[in-house]
Amino acid sequence: MLAAVTFASPPRVPRHAGTLAGAILGAAFFAWIADRRVLDPTSVDWLMKSDWAPHHFGWQYFRAEPWHWPPGAVRGYYAPLGTSIGLTDSIPLAAYALKPFSAWLPASFQYLGPWLLLCFTLQGALAARLIGRRVASPAAQVAGAALFVLLPTLLMRVGHVALCSHWLILWALLLASRQVPRRFQATAWAALGLVAGMVQPYLAAMVLALLGATAVGTRDVAARARFNALGSGLAGTLAGWWLSGVFLLGDVGSFGAAGLGYFSMNLLAFVNPGDWSSVLPALPIASEGQSYEGFHYLGLGVLALAAFARLLVWRTRLAGVSPPVKLWPSLVVVACLAMTAFAISPVITLGSAVVANLDGPWSAPLAPFRVSARFAWPLVYVALTWVVVTVAGRLPGPPGVLTLVAAAALQSVDLQGAHLRLRQRAHDPAFHTWLNPFDDPRWAEIAPGYRHLALVPPPHCGAAPLPYEPAVRLAADYGLSINAGFVARRDEAARAAYCRRLDGLMATATLADDTLYVVAPDAAPVLAARGGPRLACGEIDGVWICSTVAAHARWSSRAGFNRPALP
Repeated sequence: MLAAVTFASPPRVPRHAGTLAGAILGAAFFAWIADRRVLDPTSVDWLMKSDWAPHHFGWQYFRAEPWHWPPGAVRGYYAPLGTSIGLTDSIPLAAYALKPFSAWLPASFQYLGPWLLLCFTLQGALAARLIGRRVASPAAQVAGAALFVLLPTLLMRVGHVALCSHWLILWALLLASRQVPRRFQATAWAALGLVAGMVQPYLAAMVLALLGATAVGTRDVAARARFNALGSGLAGTLAGWWLSGVFLLGDVGSFGAAGLGYFSMNLLAFVNPGDWSSVLPALPIASEGQSYEGFHYLGLGVLALAAFARLLVWRTRLAGVSPPVKLWPSLVVVACLAMTAFAISPVITLGSAVVANLDGPWSAPLAPFRVSARFAWPLVYVALTWVVVTVAGRLPGPPGVLTLVAAAALQSVDLQGAHLRLRQRAHDPAFHTWLNPFDDPRWAEIAPGYRHLALVPPPHCGAAPLPYEPAVRLAADYGLSINAGFVARRDEAARAAYCRRLDGLMATATLADDTLYVVAPDAAPVLAARGGPRLACGEIDGVWICSTVAAHARWSSRAGFNRPALP
């Protein structure tokens, strides 16, 4: 008589184990690249460069000002023209969440570093969840998510924090891949639209295109449900843009900008590593705008895995195996291809050659999204999802997992030079320091005596007397408005009128009592001569300033300066 034999059940894997592990993987990778000071909310010196500066300044002014109408407006930065928290790309979602607590936050407070950490965390988490739509193995989900985290395009975007939010694209693809009827929950679509609209306009446009393709391309759900969901997503996006202050520019023409065809995607972009690969050589490009905005190198690991996935499909088709179930409607892929065609732009380039130039008056409506190269990102994520799901699905179990791990390892080896270079830069003490021309202690006596700081001219009117970043920081630290800054879009007519008005005031030496003017060294004597006894001009550690005598008298006994030699 045979004894009954029982086998212990395999341990149950938590439902979201792959998602959690993907999140940890993404966070660990960015934490390894970045120095702890990048993640420290009170560390702001590293932000005084590149695109980080205006992103931080937009928040700094937004937190200090009372609420305006529309609520995303910022009056003291880029004054008197003003701007909005959305037009400074300061991630309005985070700014809105933190503004109510501004009084309790440290005076020097930044969320850009923590947001980057969040982006890599959500990149890993949502990638694993997206792969999990068709792959049950948590190990395969995590191995596949590693390829999403290691995409060079993502790490390249850390210089523009809001645009690093590629997880918004993954969120849209998750909604597109849901099983019906849950796929068309209007609240989920509205939430995604609102969040995307309050993070970055380019990403919101990509998300809308994916949602639109999902609604139109799905045939097994009632049209009413599909278009209710799409309408909710559109309403959420428009609400996000309005809250961000994107519509603060009333003139539609103000949304346009030069650069369409220059900031484009080269036809070789997916295989051109620039200086990121340890294996492949850099390929030529047609314009300098393609070196950063048009950078779409996939990495050797992803390229090799994509070739292997195609081989698997070809082999199984020969064997008569049916293709896997689609992740999303075919129209989603069509939308991604259309966005990629826009990314290539009307000026089609292959290497250093211009294949065709189709630019003309017809392309003017496309100017608001002048950096068209970014629109290739959805296709990258759709293709990478297909590659990972195909390999894991046609090589189930350990063989598929090991293949994905090998691809991730090859990706790491290929990109190790770029990763180490970026890590060394982020850990270099010089990265966290900056030369501040306003570090003289006398500025603490001078700045509080004014309400406004003016560069003459500001960068948007001519050659500024010094970089705008330290001037904006000084003004923000002491609660002064400032006429300088950098914004994504502006009213050109209003800008030109202000510049003419400022020129006229300087020509007659008409200075306001509540304004401190920072001028060029050669302009200070000229302005002092024009103003005569009404003005006081001088120099503090190489920074030349002019003020009315009445305003100067408020602090002259506590902080003096060197008078210029008059002509």
